[in-house]
Amino acid sequence: MSQAISSLTPVMDPYGILQAVKVLDSISEEVPEASPLYVFSLKLLLNKDK
Repeated sequence: MSQAISSLTPVMDPYGILQAVKVLDSISEEVPEASPLYVFSLKLLLNKDK
């Protein structure tokens, strides 16, 4: 029974897109959300080929 419950909890990828966006948001003082660098970073994250 415990195996069935543990398989339902999602495993967070420490290097996934969600984690990368959190890091970008945490450095908003250095890289404002309106800056071209922030927008470029998000475009790279969304393009899975890169």
